Amino acid sequence: MHKLRAGTGQMLLLVVLELCCKTTLTSVARGGIFDVTGKFGARVACRALLRSATEIARCTLYLHDAGIVHGDLKPANVLLVRSDEDRRGFICKVADFGLSHVLPCCVTSITAKSWGTVGYMSPEAFSGRYSRATDVWSFGVILCELMTGQPAYGDATREQVLAGVLAGSLHPAWPDGAPLIQPIIELGRRCLSRDPHDRPLFGDIMPELVRIEVELRAEGLAMLAEAQEAAEAAAALQAAAGPVTPGGVSMRSRACSGGPPSMQMVVL
Repeated sequence: MHKLRAGTGQMLLLVVLELCCKTTLTSVARGGIFDVTGKFGARVACRALLRSATEIARCTLYLHDAGIVHGDLKPANVLLVRSDEDRRGFICKVADFGLSHVLPCCVTSITAKSWGTVGYMSPEAFSGRYSRATDVWSFGVILCELMTGQPAYGDATREQVLAGVLAGSLHPAWPDGAPLIQPIIELGRRCLSRDPHDRPLFGDIMPELVRIEVELRAEGLAMLAEAQEAAEAAAALQAAAGPVTPGGVSMRSRACSGGPPSMQMVVL
């Protein structure tokens, strides 16, 4: 209080916020944690992406249920809190509400002069129309950037993005050739529908992301179980064949003296 020069009898308002010490979602996306072709492996990267996207969707749904449009949803405005219990090492927190808009009761959209970040703005936002659907568009752009680790519109300038999005001639560069992320890409494309009414609500987006992750995890567990069964079968076969000499011949088969030659030797 002394450092803030609070004097006797004065009222000082302090806002205490949660410490987000793991930088932003932009930083980890650039580091390749969500890259299905990267060092972490396709399934680990895909599940990390899904979990992060689900957390963003949950936060934004909370805002929308309260009648608040974020207005500037982007990876740089998603702060990361350290978590030792999560394999990613962090949990996503949506921040920066400086451009948020409060929707009056029974009103679905408003007109505002403020602009968010051009690369994440929907076509109608450039005309000053903001609704829950404008945040959904931004979320679609975020999904693309998480998968690629690069800006959704590549090297396009601010002016090129503005003109291209308005004209419908510029689209995010979605990654190719990874079956695991196809359901996420399809969801992202729906979020980027030009007609705001065609975009899904976060109340539908969040459970869809959860479902995709659950299915992905189930597939991974099934593959792990199959691999374990195969390993156990191979071990049982080797045990049945008996110890193996340095020459690769089963000691049990060498001990056999009767029967045709083909039954007297087992080469492993």
